Amino acid sequence: MANYPISIALDKKVHHFEVGEYPHHDENRCRYRVYEDGKLVASFEPDAQNYLYVCQNTAGLEEELLHLLADQIEAKLQHPGNKHLDLKDREQ
Repeated sequence: MANYPISIALDKKVHHFEVGEYPHHDENRCRYRVYEDGKLVASFEPDAQNYLYVCQNTAGLEEELLHLLADQIEAKLQHPGNKHLDLKDREQ
């Protein structure tokens, strides 16, 4: 998957991030890495329900900014369970 941009406005400042997904991750590397100005600033790992938690906060970003980032990344995730429910509902 290609990296994609996310912009977040917080406290009258707009942050421009680039998010990369690394599906073949391991315990030393997190699945979603977030870059700002080309530098790694944070990374996230999904739990069993695909909710993200902070894996690393290398830039010391504010907690509110981390929550907004996680929300934006989660919004881009596909939830296969939802697709199956939609298809099942259409068949009836």
